[in-house]
Formats: sequence, structure tokens, C-alpha cells
Amino acid sequence: MDNDDLPAVFRKMPAAEMLGERTILETFVDPGSMEEFWRRWYLNGFIDRGAGKVKFLRGRAGAGKTHFLRHLGLQAAAEGYLALQVDAWSTRLASIDELYRAAASQVPWDGLVDRCALAVIRERLGYREFRLPVPEFWGWVEENHSQSFPRLKVYIREETDKWLGDLDLDADWAAAVRGWVQRRLTGETEIEAAWPAWFRGEKVGARPRWALNVSGNIDKGNARAMLLSLAVLLKSAGYRGLALLIDNLDVMARTARVDGVPYYTRTTRDQACEMFRELIDQSHHAAYLFIVAAGAPELFENSKTGFPSYPALWSRIWSEVVTRQFDRFADLIDLDRLWQLDPADRARLAQMWRDCRSPEVERPPAGPSPETWGLEWSIVRRTVARAAGEGGDRFVR
Repeated sequence: MDNDDLPAVFRKMPAAEMLGERTILETFVDPGSMEEFWRRWYLNGFIDRGAGKVKFLRGRAGAGKTHFLRHLGLQAAAEGYLALQVDAWSTRLASIDELYRAAASQVPWDGLVDRCALAVIRERLGYREFRLPVPEFWGWVEENHSQSFPRLKVYIREETDKWLGDLDLDADWAAAVRGWVQRRLTGETEIEAAWPAWFRGEKVGARPRWALNVSGNIDKGNARAMLLSLAVLLKSAGYRGLALLIDNLDVMARTARVDGVPYYTRTTRDQACEMFRELIDQSHHAAYLFIVAAGAPELFENSKTGFPSYPALWSRIWSEVVTRQFDRFADLIDLDRLWQLDPADRARLAQMWRDCRSPEVERPPAGPSPETWGLEWSIVRRTVARAAGEGGDRFVR
């Protein structure tokens, strides 16, 4: 459909990737209360209690997948999770190490290490009254508790080891965290670049790795353990867990090559499917990790390039039983069906977009056509246009 045929109120609305946080919050309608259901049954009392879960979200262009993920990320962050958004249009996710790097590149490592150091100070060293920035701890404890330098340094090392020993972390991960935390607690503010680079999954040479006390770089063989270690460390540092939200995953099922967009061969697509299959099978042991991946119907319907082409994965997320009542516990959620089941949500969304004449624009969309304005107009947006009374049935298939 030509954008000129659309109601003026919708033609000027940018894609969800371009909206700022304020506009995302002001214009969000929770279809069928799906987000609230996930918050109540998964974010509160399940993920934060030591379980893991992988969910998939499908919907045609314009169904609100990006809007849903961004709003879910804001809500998860407000409830104490570290919420990371990954766009599969710009980042290839063909293996577990690529998924790890996509997540780790967004982690605020300095802040996370300081949170770990504060946990050691208050939980192991017993200085619960300490309220200053972590680099000031060394001077504060010398001034207020008259600890000698050699004795305090040994005490810090021992208690840091005990704190890490209580956590289920990969050995290399624990060693790298130990060194960084100890440096922060002893007042060393200058950290070698190799430390955050290694945590981000970048290649680090043998000599810097020796200083980090790690045996190798992060690769396909150990990235899953590192991702799970990250979630555990976040929980121990005061977060409630890790929410990893992946958008535009349908790029995996596309067969056309587009400059600047990841391309998946049959081999890399199978590798990606196997990665998700492993994450699903091991989710009960993936403590504090919540993954939601969204994509267009092609990803879930195409028997040659989509998830159905990999039976080991498809059998785990597809349900043969279809009932009139929507199953909110299903691992594959259909946004299109949720909108169809609740006309009140469609009407409310139409009103919100009609009232939002000048949305706050944050950044250009990450898709293949960054210069394109306007939402992708599928049946959901057309239904919204009809509900708003601007265009009538001509916008309905």
C-alpha cells in the first residue's frame, strides 16, 4: 500500500525504533495484557528466583513487536533487571559467541564491577555503613578503622575469593572478576584495556590474558557458560537478572542479500537454530536469564528457511493444540491474534496514536531502509486506522 493512501495522522508517525523512551511509554498498549502476564509470572517470582526462560514473539509488520520489546525492556529495567536490546538487522546471531558479544558490548562493566565490589564490602568485609564511591574505600577504611596496608590487602583478597566461591561462575570468568574487583577495592582506578575487552568477547593477546589469569578468549566453546555467568553475576551484584530482548530475528529466514544486513546461509541458519534449541533445553539451569526474540511470520512459517526447517528447535516452540482461549504460557506468542481478540485494545491504541501528533524521535531505524519514515502498515495498523475513524474499510485486507 502506498503511504499516500494512509490517514495523515499515521503517515507522520515514525517507526518504533525512532521513538524516545517517553513516547514509547505514552503510546504503548499491552495487547491482551501479555506484557503484564510476563511481568507477573516470569519477571517476578520466576526469573529472579533462579530460573531461565526463552520466549518468541511473532507478528506481521506493524503489529508492534519493536514497540512491545522496547516497552518490556523499560519495564524490566524499572523492576531491577539489566535489560539489553539486540537488533538482528545490524548484528548477526549465528552462534552463541555472537549472541554473547551482542549482549556484553552493552553491559556497563565499570558500574557492574563497582556493584560487585560494594557487595564484597558490605556482605563479606562487614562495612555496611560505607556509602562512598568504591575507589574511595581504601582511604576510608584506613582513616576510620586503622587497618594496616598488608593486613587489609590480604583480607580483601580472602573475602573476595569467598564471595566469588559462593557463585556458580565459569572459572575464567571468576578469575577475571576477582582481579578487577580487588584492584578497585585497593584504590587502583586505572584498569588495563584488556579487562573490559575480554569481558566484551574481543580477542585478547596471550600476555594480557596472563595478567587477567584467564586461559583463553571467549569463543563458541565457552560463550554459553560466560553468558550464564554474566546473568549470575548481575544477580549477585544487585540486579534481579538479565533480560535479553532480540528484535527482527526474521532476518535469518530471508534469502535476498542486502548490503549492511546479516546474511544467513543454510549452515549459519542451522547453527543459530541449534543455539536457540540449546538455550531452550538448558533454560531451567540458566539462572536469572530471560530471553525474548521477535520476528515476522516468515521466521515461523517458512519450511525451508525458517524455524520449521530445523525440527529439533521447531518441536520445542510449536504447539499442535490450538484452542479458542489464548495460551499465555506458550513459548511462541502471536501478536496478531492478541490484537484480534481484544477490540478495546485496538481502539485504545488508535486513540493514542491519533493524539500523539509530534512523537519524540530518538534515532533512525536500524532496518535496511533507514531513510524511510512511517510504520509498516499491516492488518493490525489498518485495523487501528479503521478504529480511529480515518479511512474506513479500505485499509482492511
